[in-house]
Amino acid sequence: MKKRLFSILLALCMVLCLVPTTAFAESETEEPPVCSCETACTAEAMNADCPICGAEGALPENCAKCAQPADDAAVQPEGEVSDPQPEGEVSDPQPETALTALIGGNETAKDVSTAEELTAAIADVNFDTVRLTGDISISSTLTVNRTVTLDLNGHVLKYESANNGSVIVVEGSGQLTIEDSNTSNLSHKFNPNGKLWVLDEASGTETVTGGIITGGTGYPFHLISGTVNCGGGVYIAPGGQLTMTGGNIIGCSAEFGGGVCAYGTFKMSGQAVIRSCTAESATQYVCGGGVYVDGSFEMSGEATIKGCQAISDSANGGGVFVNSSRSFVMSNEAKIENCQAISNSSRGRGEGGGVYLANNTKFTLSGSAVIQNCTATNSANSGEAYGGGVSAACVKEITLADSARIVGCAAANGSGLYITGSQVPGYGILHANGGSVDGDVVLGDTEDGPSTITGSGGTVFNGKVTVTPGSTIESGTFNGEVINNGTITGGVFNNTVSGSGTITGGTFNTPMTGSGTESDPYQISTADQLKLFRDIVNGSNGQTQNRGAYAVLTANIDLNNEPWTPIGNYTEGNQIYYEGTFDGGGYTISGLNVTGKFRCASLFGAVKGGTIKNLTVAGNVSHNYSSTGLDCHVGGIVGSALDAATIENCSNNCSVTGGSGDFIGGIAGSNINNARIIDCYNVGTITGTIIETGGVTGLNMGTISNCYNVGTIKMLHNSNAVGEIVGNNVGTVKNCYYLAGTNLNAVGQSNNGSITKTESKTAAEFANGDVLEELKAGQRDNNADPWADECKYLAAAGKTLPVFNGQGDAHDHQSNDWKSNETEHWQVCTCGAVFHKAEHSGGTATCIDKAVCEFCKAEYGEKLPHDFTAETVDAKYLKSAATCTGKAIYYKSCAVCGLSSEGTADEATFFSGNALDHDWGAWTQNSDEKTHTRICKRDTSHTETENCHGGTATCTAKAVCEVCKSEYGEKLPHDFTAETVDAKYLKSAATCTGKAIYYKSCAVCGLSSEGTADEATFFSGNALDHDWGAWTQNSDEKTHTRICKRDTSHTETENCHGGTATCKAQAICEICGDSYGSLDPNNHTDLKHIDAKAATAAEEGNIAYWYCDGCKKYFSDAAATKEITKAATVTAKLPPKITAGDGAAVTQGEKKELTFTSDASFADFVRVELDGTALEEKNYTKREGSTIITLNRDFVAALSVGEHTLAIVSQHGTATAKFTVKAKPTETATPQPTMTPQPTAQPTPTVQPVSPILRTGDTANPALWFALLIVSGGAAIGTTVASRKKKHNK
Repeated sequence: MKKRLFSILLALCMVLCLVPTTAFAESETEEPPVCSCETACTAEAMNADCPICGAEGALPENCAKCAQPADDAAVQPEGEVSDPQPEGEVSDPQPETALTALIGGNETAKDVSTAEELTAAIADVNFDTVRLTGDISISSTLTVNRTVTLDLNGHVLKYESANNGSVIVVEGSGQLTIEDSNTSNLSHKFNPNGKLWVLDEASGTETVTGGIITGGTGYPFHLISGTVNCGGGVYIAPGGQLTMTGGNIIGCSAEFGGGVCAYGTFKMSGQAVIRSCTAESATQYVCGGGVYVDGSFEMSGEATIKGCQAISDSANGGGVFVNSSRSFVMSNEAKIENCQAISNSSRGRGEGGGVYLANNTKFTLSGSAVIQNCTATNSANSGEAYGGGVSAACVKEITLADSARIVGCAAANGSGLYITGSQVPGYGILHANGGSVDGDVVLGDTEDGPSTITGSGGTVFNGKVTVTPGSTIESGTFNGEVINNGTITGGVFNNTVSGSGTITGGTFNTPMTGSGTESDPYQISTADQLKLFRDIVNGSNGQTQNRGAYAVLTANIDLNNEPWTPIGNYTEGNQIYYEGTFDGGGYTISGLNVTGKFRCASLFGAVKGGTIKNLTVAGNVSHNYSSTGLDCHVGGIVGSALDAATIENCSNNCSVTGGSGDFIGGIAGSNINNARIIDCYNVGTITGTIIETGGVTGLNMGTISNCYNVGTIKMLHNSNAVGEIVGNNVGTVKNCYYLAGTNLNAVGQSNNGSITKTESKTAAEFANGDVLEELKAGQRDNNADPWADECKYLAAAGKTLPVFNGQGDAHDHQSNDWKSNETEHWQVCTCGAVFHKAEHSGGTATCIDKAVCEFCKAEYGEKLPHDFTAETVDAKYLKSAATCTGKAIYYKSCAVCGLSSEGTADEATFFSGNALDHDWGAWTQNSDEKTHTRICKRDTSHTETENCHGGTATCTAKAVCEVCKSEYGEKLPHDFTAETVDAKYLKSAATCTGKAIYYKSCAVCGLSSEGTADEATFFSGNALDHDWGAWTQNSDEKTHTRICKRDTSHTETENCHGGTATCKAQAICEICGDSYGSLDPNNHTDLKHIDAKAATAAEEGNIAYWYCDGCKKYFSDAAATKEITKAATVTAKLPPKITAGDGAAVTQGEKKELTFTSDASFADFVRVELDGTALEEKNYTKREGSTIITLNRDFVAALSVGEHTLAIVSQHGTATAKFTVKAKPTETATPQPTMTPQPTAQPTPTVQPVSPILRTGDTANPALWFALLIVSGGAAIGTTVASRKKKHNK
């Protein structure tokens, strides 16, 4: 009995061993699904009704009807993940697309090398990035209407077409990112080609590295006034977005935005470059050589726009044009450089070499951003150029911040910045918060409106700033000259401030550098500094006197007509002389106003042994101080030069007026005691009273050389001590000149003085260089020649004259009269200059007149001989009249003057007209009533006969000849061709199937053809109308038909129409009421919002999205305009972590299982590692919940003493735990060997066939267990039988 029970127990154990462990797992007791497909599935068409192929993530290879997997296995459904492979097995290797579907998301990148591949990839929503692998030329614009990245990858994308077009158009639904992942390995060559760079890989002279977009000519944009081309490189439609992080847009052109036209959003960053693009037109204004902005534009990173141009009659924004009410931001290290706005018409302007801002715009320049080396020009009118760096018309506001700069730019008006506001308050605001502007600034104008500089004041202005009426400076630092015709309420001013405006606040710093020595002269650039220098020389206003101070003028100075006390203010009680050297540096001191009672009245009073040089003075010196009976000295530069003083290279533009006891001169009132006046000139008006008055000096007791005077000399009373150069000369005058035509001599009175080579010259001789040549040839101590190489116009004199280097004013020569001789003509300007001198030209000589010059209208040259080529029919030229058989003969005449050639050596004749014509009588019909004849009145033997013709016979009358007006011929038969619908012609009325029949009638007389030999009929009208039935849709589900109730053979068929299709339902025809046509993928009627769900380590999460049940599509917005893939909704699982088992401890040799739990999904399990080494599976067991790993007790017992690290590796990360093996308590037992886990080689994955049968993970051999079951069962049965036999035998 015991043996039988034992055998039965053994058999039961064997049966239990056969049962797989996963048989006890939950939810795995169902029967395995079976493929029910009748035809093979494909990646594009999976059988949704099949339990295998319709499952989420199913592959076509698993279809039972599918043959061996193709080499290019189909892509899994977008965004879905296939079921994980059974534990311990490796699935079939899949193509890249299958892997993409497995891990979620689209195929993110597509490599393209042809135009066709590029166009297709850009349109394909399966690709987030399209990467060029070669240079591509396209003949039509590349259109972007989705979110996609274009990686130029160092290659060229070129537009080549006879039609205008942008390289790329970003539509309203498009979001394009342009990047360049290969910026150094590939380079391309361009030819500059003047203004627009052209790609020329073979022979280009300019090299560019990285990806290129080139060749675009602009997207046709329709305005009310016509069509303009916009965005040569890229056109961004309203609502579209372009982000450019790399690459180059080069050599593109358009009228609006040579590089980019942005009606949407445009962002440049990274190392993106727009270079050498052009906005150009010969017929209309252009905007934005680099970028046209009618949306928003941001430049950051190292983004650069350079070498771009706007060229037209009216050219706006060489680099960037920002349209009304738009915005532009430059930050970080963004740059706009070497751009130009070029106007080529006197009617237009060149505005904004770098940036042009239209009305109500906002512009921010911050960070280290810079606008540099940009220009605005006008080749036809140089003055019509505004804002070399930035031109802002009626702008809302500009903000300068941080270390941003505008530098190195040029324009006639506002080389750095030209900004105007509006007559409406709140416009034209410049926030000067930081950075700097090098170059001139014009603040406001009277046409657009005033502007204001405000803000924190951190901006430094290093050029001239012009403040127009109504404009205001509230803050900022100004290192250059400020011309204030508006208002100053704050700011720091480190240079001159002039003008007629109001100042209510601000800090004004005018330091004067230098120590006043010869080696370190004072540096003078402002009126305040000049006043300080005067006080030092005079020892006034608390200054320590230094009569010998040296000084250099470094800028033009305007004294603003403030009362002036001379430098070296000599008086009887305080004899102060200036004894140093003052170098004017070629600059001008203007606004001089000397009216006080000074003994020596001028800029410099008394100069003793000192030197004044290289200086021009303008203003007024007016003196009448004779009450003391002392002689006074009044001059433009110096009152009195004495004791070897030197005045050289100076000019006077002052009006100088003296009293009755004064010595008066343009340069100096007196020049005495070996003083010298060398290389000077006067253009000012000199007014004296009685005694010594001269154009250069009133009294000369020294030397005057190489000087001239063209100023007017006026005397209130007659005096003989008045001269164009010197009033009274006791010294030397040589090589000096004055303007001819006055009643004065060079010297008024000479007492033993020397005068050599001093004479009058005409205005023309002054203007044409004759006087200049004499002056340059004059003697001077150091042979330094200060005179310019050619004469220049001087506005102060209104003449063209010899001037010093650097002098001269802009002037257009004008004259209404021409002067001429036999061979040449010329004009003389009011300034004295001869211009337009040239030989006579144009006009045509004749036999009676010489040629007339087309410029000066004077005759020149010789007359020409007669041209007897004219054939004029006139009685005065008649040689013989025409006869009956011959033509008339005439003499030829001169084609110019009409003289007859009769009797000349060139006599010639010609025939004209014809012989006399017949004088015919009237046409008369002949007796045959078919012809008519006429007879010549001159000769009755001449007759003409012809057939009667013309007219039209009818059935009622013969034809009438159009010549002789007689009837001829026969009447015509009736013309039964008229088809007249009238009851009198009715033969039979219309029936249901037949039309009415009428007799035809005569088209002439209306006779019916009924009963005649020519009887004829015609149909008219229609048969009776159909009685139609209802419309019924046809089997094609596209058309519907109706049938006539009178005759069912008559039908009408037309297309279904009306109704609205949705993404899941067809439209309903408004006629037949049935559905028809295609679904509308954009009309979603069943849109559901899916809330966001956070991911865990075991389960993926998702973002918030919308899902349409109708079309099964996913969207990121409630309006369902931005389609996404299902994969895009998924958020990745979180990294796994240990949730149980961490910190466990066992004693060495203790046979105890250790269990660790990871919150990772069991399906993601990969392997177990101990102390960094993978464990063999025999050393542990694994089970779900989430992932539970149990180390076998034998394995644990063999571990060494110490802390160990166990890692559970899953597909989405690794969770680690620490546990400790403690040493055994001390005892005398035999030590156990320590087992160290050894790295186990990972088996090479074996490709297993995909099976629809669920896997359990149990790898037991069923055949072996079945054999054991039979053996144990047999043993049990045998034992039972044996036992029964024994019992029976008993």
